[in-house]
Amino acid sequence: MKRARGLSKGVFTVLLSALIAFGLVVFPIRGHRAARGAPASSADKPTPAAPPGASPSARAAAGAAKASPSAAPSASAAAATPAPAKADATKGGEDDLTTLPLGTGLPLGIRVGVFYLDVKSFDDTKGEFVATTDVRLRWTDLRHRFPASEEHRGYREVRFGEADKKLETMWSPHLEIANRAEAPSFTMRRLRIFPNGEVELMTRTTARYKVAIDAARFPFDRQHLLLDLIVRDSDTDEVELAAQHEDVEFSRPARGLTIDGWTAGLVDLDLSEVAGWNGDRYGRLEAALDVDRDPKGALAPVFIPLVASLLIPLLAIWMNKSDEDGFEVEAFELANVVIGGLFSVIALSFAIYSAYGVIAGGDNTVTRLFGLNYVSLASALGVVVLFFRFKLPAKLFGPYVQAEMFRVILWALPVLSTATSIAFILAAKA
Repeated sequence: MKRARGLSKGVFTVLLSALIAFGLVVFPIRGHRAARGAPASSADKPTPAAPPGASPSARAAAGAAKASPSAAPSASAAAATPAPAKADATKGGEDDLTTLPLGTGLPLGIRVGVFYLDVKSFDDTKGEFVATTDVRLRWTDLRHRFPASEEHRGYREVRFGEADKKLETMWSPHLEIANRAEAPSFTMRRLRIFPNGEVELMTRTTARYKVAIDAARFPFDRQHLLLDLIVRDSDTDEVELAAQHEDVEFSRPARGLTIDGWTAGLVDLDLSEVAGWNGDRYGRLEAALDVDRDPKGALAPVFIPLVASLLIPLLAIWMNKSDEDGFEVEAFELANVVIGGLFSVIALSFAIYSAYGVIAGGDNTVTRLFGLNYVSLASALGVVVLFFRFKLPAKLFGPYVQAEMFRVILWALPVLSTATSIAFILAAKA
């Protein structure tokens, strides 16, 4: 009996020693692996607690992770995975209406028309005019299409400040008026959108503009009150300007438009291009209102004095008479008439050029008539000196030849002056 108990104690002692040895061997290995970065089981990882101030749903998720360790990895992975970012429609997306419309292809055609509502003033001396104009731009943007039944008028329309706000949310062409002298004193806009996507932008502006003046045909000249429209932000590969039949019909002066000293005519639309950087080309449209000068305004202050001054050298010749001894009137007296006429023409030129500065520096009817006056005065002075003073033809060819030559001069010089004057005026009027 005692032997059996001793045997059982020995067996128990051996088994206990084996278990302790097995534990000493196994547990250091697990610790070594963990120290070297081996992945631990999900049961060994502490479940993170919800941060202070977290939402109730976050606290519930943390509690569920503690209760169910197997579900914790999936919950934390879901929290760590960022949600897909929502597409920003305002930065070049399909719904971005501020980008260049591509639905109709490139280049996008911008149809332009210009209506001259009023011309408040036109100073041809400075080359400036002040006008109120309506510039109409029309293009197609299929992104703005809508059912025609939504609008009983057939289009959507916004005006004034609402139109400016609407334009900030959509694409529209930016046209620079190159010859505008200063910022406009008045601007108003009207925007219409049609069911088929056609957009119409009307801009009414009052501003001062600079124009070049061509006075070669003064006082029968025609000037052009010009608006020089240029697209600067898009080249002709993207945007091009155009003018169709309805745009030409829209481009006209208002009924009853009047300009002091001028008569309004038609509006011309001229399409061209301007050069840009690196060989780029930009669309350009010149809308010009043709105005004709009223010649009656220049008749009394300009042409009557000019024609009258042509009579001075003729009078210096007609006042003398040929006889057997030579001439009746002394050359000294007639020379004074010619010199007085010279100073009269100089004073007249100062007066006319001061009133009509546009004709002072070019080739026109007035400058030609002044030139004819100087030539006539020089011819008359030559007759006074050579015939009346020195009697040179009589000394060379005899008194008879001198008398005949003087008779020819009496009618030839007036005829030449008159014919040349008429030719200058007709050339300007033609």
